[in-house]
Amino acid sequence: MTMAKVENDSVTEVGLPAELAGYSVKRLKAMGWYPVEGTEKPTEATDPGYRWEYGATWSAEDGKVYGTWQSKQRPQPYPSWEWVDGEGWVAPVAKPDDGKDYYWDEAAQAWVEDDLG
Repeated sequence: MTMAKVENDSVTEVGLPAELAGYSVKRLKAMGWYPVEGTEKPTEATDPGYRWEYGATWSAEDGKVYGTWQSKQRPQPYPSWEWVDGEGWVAPVAKPDDGKDYYWDEAAQAWVEDDLG
């Protein structure tokens, strides 16, 4: 369970420090640590190259902490890939469209057929 520190009705820290891991939930709550409750993930699709992430902005309510879902840009998968609006991260070489499985080889700067698939 993820916990968050609440001070003066504001979330000041998310993620329980290792030195508090052995404490009971009751004791942690007495110390101002509340459980983080997930909310339902949005059902609409994100734009290409983005994903839903849960977290900040945080709010505390009724002894629990809630985050918000935000659409965030995915991390760059390889140094050679460039961001293209409307497409996301794009390799410098187009991936073959022949129905076979491929993986990107950054050293060779090429798509390599995945013979394990």
